[in-house]
Amino acid sequence: MVSSACKLALFLLLLQGGATVDPDTVKSSALFDGPQRVDGRIIRPREKDPDLVRDVWVVLHRVGSDRAAPLDSMRSRADGSYSFTYTRTGDPEAIYFVAAQYAGIAYFTPPLHEKHERGEHGEIVVFDTTSRNIDIGIRGHHVIISSANASQMRSVTEVFELANDSANTLVGSNGLKGSATWATRIPAQAAGFRVGQGDVPSAAVTVADGTASVFAPLAPGLRQLSFTYMLPGSAFPISFPLDRPVSVLEVLLEDPEGSVDAPKLKEVDPVSFEQRQFRRFLGAEVPAIGELVIDVPRAEKSMNRTFIVLLTLVIGGAMLAALARAFSRK
Repeated sequence: MVSSACKLALFLLLLQGGATVDPDTVKSSALFDGPQRVDGRIIRPREKDPDLVRDVWVVLHRVGSDRAAPLDSMRSRADGSYSFTYTRTGDPEAIYFVAAQYAGIAYFTPPLHEKHERGEHGEIVVFDTTSRNIDIGIRGHHVIISSANASQMRSVTEVFELANDSANTLVGSNGLKGSATWATRIPAQAAGFRVGQGDVPSAAVTVADGTASVFAPLAPGLRQLSFTYMLPGSAFPISFPLDRPVSVLEVLLEDPEGSVDAPKLKEVDPVSFEQRQFRRFLGAEVPAIGELVIDVPRAEKSMNRTFIVLLTLVIGGAMLAALARAFSRK
């Protein structure tokens, strides 16, 4: 079975190639007719019972292709609770969610999908913050490499599942000019870098000197980061240093003749996605030692343009000479 992170990476790869989303997978707007309601509470984890956080600004948001704006707001009550009643309007694919601001960090509910959301779906968990060094673990690192396009460029998509196992939200200092909350190396020849779907916004990721740095706050729990870039054939083989343990390391390679090597990594059954076939390499509990090396076949070098011109002239001259001899015999 292919992991959800891997499916996300394949989906991003297909979108880059111009794939579209099946409209039948989008929920019908008829499900959302009439008044909608969300009831929830703001909680802060503690060793025993969680704290119920009062007097926090809570905002109901709507984000759609037609407009994006807050719809309503209130302060959480003495028992940490909040509630909103609203009506869905405009774009039927618009997303509605609730956000709470605590210690300068915004926390969100998942998108609201039911007419009346309550219980865990309405809970917003907030945390105290720290800028001290917290070890951010890597639960998963997924690398997907496409076959070469007409320009001999290959798309590379990386998806990370980052884990903050502490009880505090890790924050950097001084915004994008300060310290990053997490960083990883990318190949020096990477071009067209862009952040994909996930839990880290593109505005919070920068690339410089072969390093992708994250400046977004990282709350306790899992956060998914995905990005894509292009590599020329000359960049291969590429290597990724394994300087941190990885719970699950996965590589999908569309080229049938490529090679992948890393400690504890083995080739397993291939996977197919939207009629595209990928070789699959999988490793569990990969230690922080060595590196992941991926190589692909080199494209056959085309003939030198000058050589082709000269060859054409030689062949053309030979043909003219043969024609001249043929006419001279008549």
